[in-house]
Amino acid sequence: SNQYSLSAHRQLHYQFFVFSCMQILSAGAAAVMTSAFAVARTTSGGVLNDEIKPPLIDLQNQHFALSPADTMRSIATSCEELGIETFDVYGDFSADENSSYIRKFEAEVASKFGKEDAVFMPSGVMAQNIALLIHDGATDGLQNRGRFICHHTSHLLLWEEHGYSKLLGMEAIVIDTMASSIRPEFPVPPMRLSDVVKAIDNEKDARERDESNSLPETGPTSLFLELPHREIGGKLTPWDDVLSIAELCKKEGIKFHCDGARIFEASAGYGKGLDELARPFDSVYISFYKGLGAVSGAMLMGSNEFCSEARIWLRRFGGNLYSLLPYAVSCWAGYNRHALGQGNSMSFEQKFKKLLDITKKIETETTFSSIACFDPAKPETNMIHVYLKVPFEDCIEIRDEVARKCGFNLFTRLRLIPESDAAFQAGYRAKFELTIGEYNGSIKDDVFVQVWTDFCSFIPEKLCDRLKQM
Repeated sequence: SNQYSLSAHRQLHYQFFVFSCMQILSAGAAAVMTSAFAVARTTSGGVLNDEIKPPLIDLQNQHFALSPADTMRSIATSCEELGIETFDVYGDFSADENSSYIRKFEAEVASKFGKEDAVFMPSGVMAQNIALLIHDGATDGLQNRGRFICHHTSHLLLWEEHGYSKLLGMEAIVIDTMASSIRPEFPVPPMRLSDVVKAIDNEKDARERDESNSLPETGPTSLFLELPHREIGGKLTPWDDVLSIAELCKKEGIKFHCDGARIFEASAGYGKGLDELARPFDSVYISFYKGLGAVSGAMLMGSNEFCSEARIWLRRFGGNLYSLLPYAVSCWAGYNRHALGQGNSMSFEQKFKKLLDITKKIETETTFSSIACFDPAKPETNMIHVYLKVPFEDCIEIRDEVARKCGFNLFTRLRLIPESDAAFQAGYRAKFELTIGEYNGSIKDDVFVQVWTDFCSFIPEKLCDRLKQM
């Protein structure tokens, strides 16, 4: 109803404004301060005028949106809060943590993860490719490189234009967890111990039968495990399997690497500390811009020897910029706020619980299950994928109709499911990712339920009948 729409908007904007201001007073967090000012501007001083159409509130956004200018101001404020008075120069490779802010940041993160050292890098793609090279034993050249093992949804395969092959000359041994059945499997399972055992055994058999000597004499040099698996809804490889895979890798002489782009989410999902989570791995990569809301940046962790090599490769990759300060400071502030909980921010455990509560209410209090499903069926982290049987174009139309009614955007980033996808064969036509963060985590559960109720009710009757038969 219109009454619901207006009152919900007024209440939610007011809650965001007060929520942000309270955190400013308690923690002085620059990022939250600029968020509060941005919300105040969009709501005419924090109170909506009945004649002004309120801006849409995006239920898919996990972070408060900042303008570029506000982001730069927040970085300046963070420099003051962190006591940073000098720029790093080419990564401060020769400095120590007492004389360099960036080396101090690296040391703090390495200690938290129980690793000897860490190297800050401008991007995760760079970090992962450097890890590939080091574990492969690369020194001065890239000729005759080896192979690595990864899941078929790995970022290395899907989103990096095959850089591991084109730039590094390496080959991927792909574990396809859908290949166990005649028909492609949906939902897609995560990497398991049995998958790794099979991949290693198959690789050994292939080398034994290789009469043309087209394969390397040695087996794979590294295994990359993503925790959680982002492309399949934040699923986690069972922890006992992780430990067993680590033992197997050690036995086979394979380096075990963690793609921890969302490792803080995985930590909450497993219910384990970051040091325990990192212990089975020879190296760990983490991202700061995803769950931690920084501008951009990553860190690669491992032994002292590993990180010394990583700094050499970082220079070769052109990643040790003259100064990394804007990125590194943004990352350090985001890490302190979201990973360490400074400033009374939502913990990843709270975000995980929030998603558990929301999905349960949506399934029990709406007709969601007749037109969509969650993958996984029950969240394993604070991330989940939503699969819709409604055709892509109809999803957009219905979403916009709901937004005009109540002012809430159910999603802004919707993917079309191709016919080759197993989900398409299962009757689904579109999907989107829902990750709970501080922004949408501040929205009441009842709002999510109401918006989904409206979405389901706006589906045309003929289409609804057809969906029930799928």
